[in-house]
Amino acid sequence: MKKILIPISLLLLLLGAQDTGATQKKPAKTASEGKEKVVKEKTKKLKAERDTILYPDSYLDTVDVSRKLPLNDYTMIGFEYGVSRSSQMFTPAFRSKPVFFPDYFGVTFTRYGKLIGSPFVGFQAGAFYGHEGYEFKINEETGSVFQLEGATKVVMKYAEGFVAAVGHYDMSHFKILANIGPYAGYRLSIHRTGPFPIAEELVDGWTWYDRRFDYGLHGGVGFAIVFEPVEFQVNLRVRYSWSSLWEPNFNSEYYYRYAYPFDFMLTGGLHFHLTRRYGKTQAVLRKEAHDIIYNTQDNE
Repeated sequence: MKKILIPISLLLLLLGAQDTGATQKKPAKTASEGKEKVVKEKTKKLKAERDTILYPDSYLDTVDVSRKLPLNDYTMIGFEYGVSRSSQMFTPAFRSKPVFFPDYFGVTFTRYGKLIGSPFVGFQAGAFYGHEGYEFKINEETGSVFQLEGATKVVMKYAEGFVAAVGHYDMSHFKILANIGPYAGYRLSIHRTGPFPIAEELVDGWTWYDRRFDYGLHGGVGFAIVFEPVEFQVNLRVRYSWSSLWEPNFNSEYYYRYAYPFDFMLTGGLHFHLTRRYGKTQAVLRKEAHDIIYNTQDNE
């Protein structure tokens, strides 16, 4: 009989333990867990309400997207006009003074892009027409003046072309510029004047030792006021010739003479954008305005 009662007692104990575990209550949630759940529910509700708000295109078009966009490549064609100051670097030195000219003008083509991997460096090519020359001064101590072929003043017309690397820093309506590069030119005509007799054929003619081809370094700095798609530029340009005006040995095989032009040009001009600075259509700008608004709200 004992052998039967012992298994029955063990079975009853096991059933009682299961009932106790089944009826035991789960532990209550902490206050922090309850607060976190409320915050999540409110956030979910706010996002749902936000998704129902539709901003009209008229509002999206007023959002300033351009300042948030990176500067893209763009192309311009420009027309410049200005004045020039021409002087010579003589060796040996002669008493001379600069000559000023009121007409220096030309056209430029500019491509702002990543010329050397930098978004602030572009390319420019241009063609210009101008004047250069020199005028010898009277030595006040001796009263004498140097002359060449009877002339104390020489004026030459030239045409030139150049290519340059252009550094630029763009702002909303303002731009700072700098450029440098080689140029090549050709002297079209010459005119000689002075108090001494000048051979008739040399008044407007070239000698055997005059050099008509020219080359050197062209550069400058400037600024622009921008109202797309047009900008007004002011540039201070410099030309430094690497070729003497004369054959160095024209006067002597032993004593050479050199004259290197060194000119400054101040120009102003209009430059027209052939492509947009930011390269975005109205539809793209509207889409990015939409993204800016909603992303801002998400962050908030």
